[in-house]
Amino acid sequence: MIRNILFSDLENLLLKLGFTVLPTTGSHYAFQHAASQTLVVLPGYEQHAYVDRTHLVAVRRILLANGLIDEIAFDRFN
Repeated sequence: MIRNILFSDLENLLLKLGFTVLPTTGSHYAFQHAASQTLVVLPGYEQHAYVDRTHLVAVRRILLANGLIDEIAFDRFN
């Protein structure tokens, strides 16, 4: 179930899962999970902006495909 999620909440989830923020030269965010070499790139959201549903679906698929979270945990996070 995908719902309205603030960028700051999604960022906190990624950090809790072991992602680190990579430096970028643009206005986007890049998160890397070193152990699995998983990369998540998102546009330059404001901290209190809602994440576009398309981006949430993409992040969910990436996390599930790499075994970093299960469906229920992602759908319940906040």
